[in-house]
Amino acid sequence: MKKKLWLVLALVAALVLALALVGCGGTEDEGTTTGDDGAVAEGTKITVILPDNEMDNIGLHRERTEQFTAETGIEVELINKGWEAAADDILADLASGGGSYDVIEFDNAWIAKFVENGWVAPLNEYMTDEIKDGMVPGLLDLFSDDGNYYGIVWNNDTRFYMYNSTMLDELGVADAPKTWDEVAELAEKRGDIAYLDTYKQEQMGTNQLMFVVYSFGGEFVDDDGNPVIGTDPGAFEAYTWLQKAYEDKVFGPSSLTIDYEEVAQSFFVGGFPLFLQAWPGVYADSQDPDMSKIVGDIAVADYSVSKTGAEQVVLTLPEAMAITTTSKNKDAAWKYIEYMSSKEFDKERSTKIGSLPIWSDLYNDDELLELYPYWESFGLQAQHSRGYPVIVWVDDFADIVAKVSQKILAGNIGVQEGLDEMQKLMEDAKAMSEQ
Repeated sequence: MKKKLWLVLALVAALVLALALVGCGGTEDEGTTTGDDGAVAEGTKITVILPDNEMDNIGLHRERTEQFTAETGIEVELINKGWEAAADDILADLASGGGSYDVIEFDNAWIAKFVENGWVAPLNEYMTDEIKDGMVPGLLDLFSDDGNYYGIVWNNDTRFYMYNSTMLDELGVADAPKTWDEVAELAEKRGDIAYLDTYKQEQMGTNQLMFVVYSFGGEFVDDDGNPVIGTDPGAFEAYTWLQKAYEDKVFGPSSLTIDYEEVAQSFFVGGFPLFLQAWPGVYADSQDPDMSKIVGDIAVADYSVSKTGAEQVVLTLPEAMAITTTSKNKDAAWKYIEYMSSKEFDKERSTKIGSLPIWSDLYNDDELLELYPYWESFGLQAQHSRGYPVIVWVDDFADIVAKVSQKILAGNIGVQEGLDEMQKLMEDAKAMSEQ
């Protein structure tokens, strides 16, 4: 029981400390779908837009959405797209005044921007003591500001270091690499790549590049949101390592163009031994013979790869559901969020697709711990969670990092030249956001 309790505390503490919030905003509810008795009228329709969940290979979320309609009579138009496509649609709609969606994806990278612009409605009137006391505090706090709750997490997306222990055993390697130099040594020993990742020119590429920079002790911006990438020594070391690793084929050159799903698919057929920042469902999928040729071969480290072993970090990229301020059906929208984030569904989601729970006491659940004993290693890694810098110009930030990094990694420009270009572009983006 002490081990279980420790795991809960480790995960909760990590998520509480992962990110801080800035900004303020929000408007009062302008629309309602309730009658005098507080019930939502049957036949009310809401539009929900969320990215595809890379872990949901069985259509669980869509199935439960249909069940929600059957039970409540509230019609749901559920729009699922790739993350980038969904983000483009949401941002374009909100920037032009909104009105197309009731429930939207509320990504952790968007917190400052959405709250400051008043694009998401406070959820305080809906928040019960059960929710406030029962959900992982760090997840609630992350999507809160100035006493207002703005989002309920639907994808507790923290990444973890996994590896193919059988491939390492065959090479005579006792432990998964702890440092980036050891990763390069593993590739040399194999005579082939040590890993694949996505460094493509999209936000997912920025996600993975942040991990590398953080793992060298580097920073993109300081605590006040001022760009420092041009002078930060850790960032210089990180990009120097990446540029040489691309040249030496420590990671697959296709990493500059492939996405998360393609990385996972290659891992599942034994294409490479190290999955540096895998989402939790990768482990469960690796044990499914219909999806994987490496059943029984995967292990989870209790540390992450870093420069010396001391700069421990894993990405935490939780995604929430939020209600737009322009929604005319806020009560119905909340009922959908409440249904899709219930403890019952949270456990079902964890059981069937391996997702991390959003309810704290599910980390003590005997059935889940028996099913996922490797959550203990997750807990050790999760103590070092970090996410996006909390800046209003985060969209520009992600775009700048993704585009300029491509040029650096491919060797089209020198490392310092590239970092100087990032610095200038970030300074300009920050200045524009303050006008």
